[in-house]
Amino acid sequence: MFESKKLEIIYWVILAFRDYYVPGECEETPMGMMQEGIDDYLQGFDIQGGRYRVADLKEVLLCAYQSDIELWWRFNCCNFNAKPPLHEAQEEDDQGVQGACVFFWVEYFGLGKEFMDREKLAEYRDKYHPEMLKLLVKCCVWDVLFPGETLPGYTLPTSADTSSFDYTA
Repeated sequence: MFESKKLEIIYWVILAFRDYYVPGECEETPMGMMQEGIDDYLQGFDIQGGRYRVADLKEVLLCAYQSDIELWWRFNCCNFNAKPPLHEAQEEDDQGVQGACVFFWVEYFGLGKEFMDREKLAEYRDKYHPEMLKLLVKCCVWDVLFPGETLPGYTLPTSADTSSFDYTA
């Protein structure tokens, strides 16, 4: 599937979506604040003694977006080698990427009636799917590091409708 070096690189990026904080009283959008944390992680590339390089990340992302959805489910599993059904092996909400993905999904599609619309966040948290993670990585990592470059094999979703998502992986 993914060799250990590639997994290490992509987990470094995905860690940014687990390790963020949205203060209760703030003026910024959740994604605006989250992007600052993501940028801090991305700055770690090319400065860790060559351990992580932006060129390597680009290769890893291209490979990940060419892979099937099972890989993307595994990125949020308690154990990467978990046995299917993978949607049942996901990290708890407070330990995984679901919160960040749902924040972004709701904000990207303009679904909230107000800042951090708790009802919408709760509604979509129950609908977490790796397509949300793919959108988040595309917009907050790929577009930041490789502006203007097309991500082959990926099409941005045109609506927030989750009814077509397959949860049987």
